Amino acid sequence: MFVWITNCLAAMAVSALLIVVLKKVSHACSLVDYPDRRKLHDGVVPLCGGIAIFAAFAMVMLVQGNEPLLALNFWVGLLITIIVGVIDDRNELSATKRLAAQFVAAIILVNPLSGSTIVTGIALPPVLLDISFLLLTVVAILFVVGLINSWNMIDGIDGLAGGSAAVALFWLAVVAGWKGAGELVLPIVVLLAAVSGFLAFNMRSPWIARAKIFLGDAGSTTLGAAIAYLIIRLSTHTHIAFSVLLWIVAIPVIDTLSLIVRRLYAGRSPLAADRSHLHHLLLDRSISPRTTTNIILAASALCGGIGSFGIIIEASNYLMTVALLIPLAAHSAFVFLSSEAGTDWVQQSRSVAVAQLNPMPPAPIRAEIVHTPPPPNANNNAGMFSDAV
Repeated sequence: MFVWITNCLAAMAVSALLIVVLKKVSHACSLVDYPDRRKLHDGVVPLCGGIAIFAAFAMVMLVQGNEPLLALNFWVGLLITIIVGVIDDRNELSATKRLAAQFVAAIILVNPLSGSTIVTGIALPPVLLDISFLLLTVVAILFVVGLINSWNMIDGIDGLAGGSAAVALFWLAVVAGWKGAGELVLPIVVLLAAVSGFLAFNMRSPWIARAKIFLGDAGSTTLGAAIAYLIIRLSTHTHIAFSVLLWIVAIPVIDTLSLIVRRLYAGRSPLAADRSHLHHLLLDRSISPRTTTNIILAASALCGGIGSFGIIIEASNYLMTVALLIPLAAHSAFVFLSSEAGTDWVQQSRSVAVAQLNPMPPAPIRAEIVHTPPPPNANNNAGMFSDAV
């Protein structure tokens, strides 16, 4: 316990110190974010939060006196991810180049040559047994790439991506500790501490009106890659069903899948940028950025708690997997009601109900008055910056 505490304090302190230092050189390195029509934050903000987090994490983990707790493929995969992210922060890369690099990093992180892959916890159909290793390896690689982009997508308002990572890492530490995976607990809590050092400068609070630093694509994508690796490693080494561990990252995953489906349905590229993310929908309801972040973090904490509790009490894998439909349905319902179709449907339902109460057809009192919706409130987006996709 003493080792955990000292390492966590060191990671938090180094992360905060590096942020202070990197903020001073971020302009010279062209690692800054300028506001534009999509990036509605105030002023020029440094994009070196992710570099500080993983530099602090690496420093603390690599000075351990005993055998390394994380394999070489972990560090190589994360290094590729963060380098590509830094390049993207400086000179925006095309979606194809980013995706290609992410697949390379994912293959390295999953490491098919190790001979192990995720645990399903659910019997596969007999027809798939002969190709189960290849199939599950592909699923793991797609999961890593998906979570990399999920974390990049939710990085849209102050404190959201870092806070979501902190919530996920907390529940991963709980599960790893309960399952006796001590070799994973220390890296998880050290990374959590490094993220906490960053959140002191990024999350809104009574002392901080808006973020002083952003993760950047380097930070958000690398957080997604690290969390995906930890989930796969936990499933592989403790034989926890992969689908049950998805509860810990349910909100980012569901929001990403929902976005992809809606973009394809609209005939657009799944990597096209828009304002259809969950946090955008909440902001468009005149909810403040700080409250929006807290709502999504609370939902993430609830889902992670449900998944962790199910693992602790050894609930049925089938039950826990099917139960993922509940947050999926809740998210879909909110998206529908927040969309134009949902709004029109609600208004039409209310009009029908009123008409049934009044047998006389409604007549306008002043037909010359045409109602127009008020313009969107620009203040709702304060402190936001655009997603990469």
